Amino acid sequence: MLVLSRLHDFRDEVEKIFIEFMLDKYGRNVSKTAQALDIQRSHLYNKMEKYGIRKSADDE
Repeated sequence: MLVLSRLHDFRDEVEKIFIEFMLDKYGRNVSKTAQALDIQRSHLYNKMEKYGIRKSADDE
């Protein structure tokens, strides 16, 4: 069971889930996902690194 005891832990977990959802929505296309999120692609890559999100399922 995941226990989030601090606000920023909760925020990070929600952000991770949302990024994964959006990547799936845009076929794991980072450029299209970043555009939809209105952030720079490099910023999205940084967040993906932070949360351990792979560009595709094949990367795991």
